Amino acid sequence: MLRKIASTLLALTGLLIGLGAFGHSFMGRRALDAGLASLPIDVHTDKLIYLVWYFCGGCMLVFGALVIWSAWKAMRGEKGALFASGLVGAFYLLVGVLSLIDMREPFWSVFVVLGTLALVLSGLLGFAPAGRHAASRADQPLA
Repeated sequence: MLRKIASTLLALTGLLIGLGAFGHSFMGRRALDAGLASLPIDVHTDKLIYLVWYFCGGCMLVFGALVIWSAWKAMRGEKGALFASGLVGAFYLLVGVLSLIDMREPFWSVFVVLGTLALVLSGLLGFAPAGRHAASRADQPLA
């Protein structure tokens, strides 16, 4: 039961990380547009900033998908995939803490919370015993 609850919470954490990509790429773009409008930057630099902006949004989507995939594997009793969700969690936690310290903006606490959830739930699932039938389910092909 613990494995199922923790896996579900981890999948929801991954969903929030993935949905953050859309908030970042589309809603956050307005703030970026306003900030860049007053700066005297050349066209190449302007394009490069937007390229990196959307790349980061894509990374958030991929990170979310990795966490969801890890949760799905963990629910089936496979622990190897938890390394990916733990790594994403550690990265989000580190970025959140360092950004909070440097910028002192409460927004970065979202990264701290999501990173902590992904890291703690991955660790918990790594130590939680697999169910009685987890090994046999893991070997079955998807229907």
